Amino acid sequence: MNQITSKDNKGVKEYGKLAKSRSFREETGRFALETVKLVQEALDSGVEILRLYATPTLAQAHPELVEKAQAAGAECNLISPELEGKMTQTGNSRGCFAVCKRLDKLHHIDKIGKKGRFLFLNGLQDNGNVGTILRTAEALGADGVILSRDCCDLFALKTLRAAMGSAFRVPVYRSENPKEDLLALSRNFITCAAVVDQDACPVTQMKFGDSAVLVIGNEGNGLPEDIAGCCRVRVTIPMAGKAESLNAAMAAGILTWEMLRPPFLQP
Repeated sequence: MNQITSKDNKGVKEYGKLAKSRSFREETGRFALETVKLVQEALDSGVEILRLYATPTLAQAHPELVEKAQAAGAECNLISPELEGKMTQTGNSRGCFAVCKRLDKLHHIDKIGKKGRFLFLNGLQDNGNVGTILRTAEALGADGVILSRDCCDLFALKTLRAAMGSAFRVPVYRSENPKEDLLALSRNFITCAAVVDQDACPVTQMKFGDSAVLVIGNEGNGLPEDIAGCCRVRVTIPMAGKAESLNAAMAAGILTWEMLRPPFLQP
């Protein structure tokens, strides 16, 4: 393994820029990862690791990770604990970093067929929410997640950390024009706008069927009326008390559970 001690090393500087800049990630077709867990998930999911950076302590504790990365063709480097402190973006890297080649994950929405159950995230700006929703989508068995063009970056470190590997496995689609795309999807799917509206259909009474798209809105403003108006039905989560709404990821979890509820648990 190569030994690196300088923060001015070209690869180390590139790592820092990838960790911070969406435009640089898109320009280079690369992204940054931290922690053994995420690097292992990436390797297991077929993500191409270009460079691995590890402290001596990490390399000694997880030799199998280094060996697997080397076998996959990654350039492996040893870094000092001091350099680890300068590279980490989360404060909890545990001495493991990687530069990876982006997966061709963002499929065009036209690639969706005529059946399946999907989440459509419109304008979400919190990386943690998007990552958590991706993890929930995989756990509950959604067929994919659609991101509007103004959603936060799938390959941001915070998104990837919250997704805990699900971002590498869940099919993800890009919507360039949500209104047009939802109208097109409505021809084959029950498109459902998640809203805070007592006149909307309670999600516990909704019959989603095998072809449904559940549309979740921005954390602060919810779904714009022109987007909700492109959906075939409006659904809401009945709530007690004085809370006006739920966190976007929490709401998406409840709604997704109802959409994907196993047949043996149907009321």
